[in-house]
Formats: sequence, structure tokens, C-alpha cells
Amino acid sequence: MNSIFRIIDVNVNRVSEGLRVIEDVSRFTLNNQKKTELVRNLRHSLRNNLKKFDKQLINARDVESDFGINLTLDTSHNSMQANFKRIQEALRSIEESLKSLHEFSLSKEIEKLRFDSYSLEKLFSKKELPFGLYCITASNLSNNRDTVSVVKAILDGGCKIIQYREKYKSLKEKFIEAESIKKIIDDYEALLIINDHPEIALAVDADGVHIGQDDIPVETVRKIIGNKIIGLSTHSSKQALAAHNSTADYIGVGPIFETKTKDDVCKPVGIEYAEYAKNNCSIPFYAIGGIKEHSIEKILNLGIKRICLVSEITSAIDITKTVQRINTKILEYGVIHE
Repeated sequence: MNSIFRIIDVNVNRVSEGLRVIEDVSRFTLNNQKKTELVRNLRHSLRNNLKKFDKQLINARDVESDFGINLTLDTSHNSMQANFKRIQEALRSIEESLKSLHEFSLSKEIEKLRFDSYSLEKLFSKKELPFGLYCITASNLSNNRDTVSVVKAILDGGCKIIQYREKYKSLKEKFIEAESIKKIIDDYEALLIINDHPEIALAVDADGVHIGQDDIPVETVRKIIGNKIIGLSTHSSKQALAAHNSTADYIGVGPIFETKTKDDVCKPVGIEYAEYAKNNCSIPFYAIGGIKEHSIEKILNLGIKRICLVSEITSAIDITKTVQRINTKILEYGVIHE
């Protein structure tokens, strides 16, 4: 009996330690409140489920005679992935040990936690949204340059997230261009987001899709694209709050200034909404709409480091140098002005 409690104790510690590592990364590196809370809840659930065994587990602990204590952990693969595998294996061991104690209902509860960890692992496997410049394509504002070459120039400038948005092309043209962009974007370790069309995002295996307030609802899009990134345009604090309660991964905040990059754009919401987002949004957001290089400092002064530009990039004489200059300014602004 004592050996069973010892097995459970060791594995409870493994799970808790693994979850703590993931929780800290989520909190301090990814700055993602939703993910942090999910990990913390899983860790607390484990402890609460086994609370009645606290005394037996501590009494069974025998660190001094554990010959496996100095075994080297394989860290040749991703640390996050390694910790999830460690957590899942330990939970399975706890499940089986509880069955030996005839704690079958409790074993089922631990099994549920294990399946929750699989869902968490999938959530964490999603690519993180980068800081810096977010660029959107617009062939009508690209000085007659083809969209694929414009994207290549943007990528050469160091931009790590590009939205393919073409309002005046057929669905077939959009698919062909998106497919061509996807073939080059992976070499730059950048993200490709498709505007409006989840079917194209799936067809070309893009990283995600961006939708507006009048498009298919977020939860419906989630059913279509699964674990891919979903971005949502918002124009008010009310819409931002609704996005927080959805499965959207990030929001667009704007238009901050007047913009004519598309026909169906709403009136400017002003710098005040960007400030509201900075102070109240716990999910990533990108300030967007009419932002130019000469006005970008107004956004940076708020401490915002995810900013979207369209025509300022696509119509630039030297796109690559423009992207390099603006992206560097965004990423280094906080350091320089601290």
C-alpha cells in the first residue's frame, strides 16, 4: 500500500511541476491570461482531487532511496512539449495507481484531467502572435506591383505576420495568390492570415483567418478552421468585450485614424480606443487604421507594440527598407524610452 502512495506522490509532483513550468511561460513569456488560467485550474484540480491523501502521500515520500533521482531528462525537443508529455504520462500512472486502491471514481476524475491536458497541449501548440509590424496586402495600393512580390519584400524586411486581404479579386484569384504566398512564407517563419475566407485558409494551410463584425461569427469560424488563429476586427469597447468572451485569438483595434484602404471601413474610433485596449485587453490586439510612419509614435507612446500598417507599406518605394525601419522602431521603442 505504501508503495502505491509513493508512486502517486511522485507523479503528483511531476504533474504539478510540469504545469508550473507551462504556467510561468504562459504568464511571463507569452503574457496570455486565458492560457495561464487554464493551466492553473488544471493544477489546482489535481491537488483538490487528491487532497484526502495528503498525509499518506507525504509519509510515503522517500527521496533519499530513490535511485532514479539523478537520471537525465531528455530535453532534445521543445520544452513545452516535453512538459506536456511528462504531465500526461504522470496522470496516467496516477489513474492506474488509484484503481489499485479501489478508488475507481477518483481514477475517472484524473482521467478527465489527462484529457484536459491533451486539449491544453493543442492550445499551446498554436503559433504565438508576434510583436511588431502586422502587414496587410492591398494590390490596388501597391503601385502596380504583383502581390506575391510585395509579400516577399515585406518578409525580407523582417515582418513576422502578414494578412492576405484583397477586396477586388475573384475567389479563384485569391486562392491562387494565397497558395503562392504560403509556399514562400514558411521559409521566413512568419504567419499567414487570410482575410474573410476560412475555406481558403484551410485550402492553403494558412495559419489563420481574420474576420469582421459582419462576417460569419467567431464560434462558427472556429468549427470550420479548428485550432488555427482567428482574428476579429473591433471598433468599440463593447465589441472588444464580446471578443474576450469568444474563442478569438486576437483583435484588431480601430480604425484609429481615417483610412481609405477599403470601401466598407467605419468611421475612425480615435486614439482613445487604442488606450482602452491597452489598459483592458488581456488577449493580443493590433492597432490598425490610417496609421502612418509619422503618426506611429502616438500609438507607441501608449505602450502598444503590435501595430498594423497597410498603404504605408504596400505603396512604399522600397518596401523592405520601410518595413525594417518601422518594425525596428516598434520593437525598440519601449527600450529606448524607458
